[in-house]
Amino acid sequence: MIMPTPIPQERTPPTELVTISEKDIAEVACFIATQSGRSRETVEVHLRWFLLENPARRPQDPLGFGLRSANQLVGCILCSPQMFRFENKRILFMGSSSFYVDNRRRGHGGRIFLRYCRLAKHWPLFGTSANAEAAALWKAAGASPIPYSDGELFGVLHWPPVVEEFMHRRNPSRVFTRLAGSPISKLVGLVRPLKIDGGASECLKPLTSAEQVNDLPVHHPSAKLTSVRDLAYIHWRYFSGMDATTNVFAFRSCRPDQEVLVTVNQRTRGFRGQINTLNVLDVYPEVPPEERLRIAGALIARYSKIIDAIVLRGQDPDQQKAFCARGFQYRAFDAPIGWFLDKAKLLPTHDWYPVPADGDALI
Repeated sequence: MIMPTPIPQERTPPTELVTISEKDIAEVACFIATQSGRSRETVEVHLRWFLLENPARRPQDPLGFGLRSANQLVGCILCSPQMFRFENKRILFMGSSSFYVDNRRRGHGGRIFLRYCRLAKHWPLFGTSANAEAAALWKAAGASPIPYSDGELFGVLHWPPVVEEFMHRRNPSRVFTRLAGSPISKLVGLVRPLKIDGGASECLKPLTSAEQVNDLPVHHPSAKLTSVRDLAYIHWRYFSGMDATTNVFAFRSCRPDQEVLVTVNQRTRGFRGQINTLNVLDVYPEVPPEERLRIAGALIARYSKIIDAIVLRGQDPDQQKAFCARGFQYRAFDAPIGWFLDKAKLLPTHDWYPVPADGDALI
């Protein structure tokens, strides 16, 4: 009897964990571009700004960790420090960003994440852009969700592109989605309109420099854990020229009776980028729901001709209730996108005032 000759199995090259340094940025950008579908040039410019120009980064801080196989990068997680404060105490967090693993190496994603988690001996850790898989890793590591990061509020101004997206997900037929995007879908707006008064856009005073923001009351001691909005951070985050859609305003609030910082950017959504959204990134100091509604009304008055929807994240239950009563739709995520890990008990409180500008969720 002749035994069949066994077919040799292709061996998967071994993988090793590596520390990412500045000289690796170009290679990391190429890998992330392949995974995300963006251009390498766009990713590299973003990383050099987000990682290397970050004012919270110190020379000794890690840039991130990678997974190599056959001398190729097949996974990465990057580190993005951010300064927070509670009362008068400043606390440096080590954030996570750009957690990608090649499809053929998905089983090794936990190795990269565990390497990042070892940093919890030195800093509290946080992330604000976790998908469901990453959220499971955060949870397994003993992390807690950042409050109110399990969904967002979606206020629709123009329904046709939104209806088109909904119908595409239900039935990707090209004819069907085109019909959904036609003026017929405007009828939905009559049934589910936003009931927010178009507040006077004059209530929003555009600010054109970090120094103008620095003059607002954003430096008082905080009763909650919140980001430090100092001159260096504000300049880097909003005035470094990285995002032409970013705008910064001073809003005259009634409660408290003072000017409040409001920051926004614009992004597209949808299967063909047909939904133009305005994202509220920061409102500080914290204001009650009725003032949030006034801010939303002023933003709608200013942007209604160029956006299809306004997006709010990090809203507490009272704010969610107030906005849903005015026609906003609540969209739940598959899992919380924000997590924090405080293994070394470095935080004096877990009472947060999180805003979408924290971390990398809406950059």
